[in-house]
Amino acid sequence: MEVHHHPHLEKKNFKEYFLEFLMIFLAVTLGFFAEGLRESISDHSKEKEYIVSIIQDMKKDSAALTNYIYKSIPYHSQWLDSEINLLQQPSLTGKDKEVYQAFTLGNLWTYDYFKTVRTISQLNVEGFRLIQNQNAVNAITDWETQLDYNNLTLTKAMDLQSDIDVSANIFADKYVTSNLGNIALSKFPLVNLNLSDIPGSAHISKADPKELDAYIKKLKVYNYFLISNLLQEYKFDVKILTKTLNTLETAYNIRDNKD
Repeated sequence: MEVHHHPHLEKKNFKEYFLEFLMIFLAVTLGFFAEGLRESISDHSKEKEYIVSIIQDMKKDSAALTNYIYKSIPYHSQWLDSEINLLQQPSLTGKDKEVYQAFTLGNLWTYDYFKTVRTISQLNVEGFRLIQNQNAVNAITDWETQLDYNNLTLTKAMDLQSDIDVSANIFADKYVTSNLGNIALSKFPLVNLNLSDIPGSAHISKADPKELDAYIKKLKVYNYFLISNLLQEYKFDVKILTKTLNTLETAYNIRDNKD
């Protein structure tokens, strides 16, 4: 009969158990650290991408605002002045086309500013947690706050302009003005209307003197608001926007970033 001898298993001492535990603990801990580092690197990469994209959006907005300030609003304001001067003349006989031209180019709305929301919308979904630099967060927040004030001024300007459009029915044919507006806008960004673009059927109706005077006052109020409120608001927008851009470019060392 064979006798099988089983090997004698030597018991591990406390040090060996402790070393095994320590190795397992270190392996798990290092795994957590590695995963956290990987996520941190990924988030940092996303953060930089968002900032670069926000800067590109803001530069587009700055260009649009600058165009409104130095070209669009002054251009339309000059035509509003022309419309006011024409309507204040003793007689409009033979000036039908000139009035329609001044009315159309003075009242066309080509300076409504709406920020580029491409990146901000994505960031709102992803969460501003990705933006770790507090100066950058504060700068973006200041810009967003400024736009709230901007919207109030813009809304007021739009209300004034809409009222003028409706009130113009006392002397102008709304179908003619609508068609002329489309012709002028078709030349965008030039937004121009030649006298030759205006049909011979475009006539000015004789308006009640009191109604005409009230309309002229509305034109003056609107024109004043454009220059003294909306234009100044846009200038302040550019100031805040420039400050925000400088903060972001400095914080992320991307001052040489190209659009």
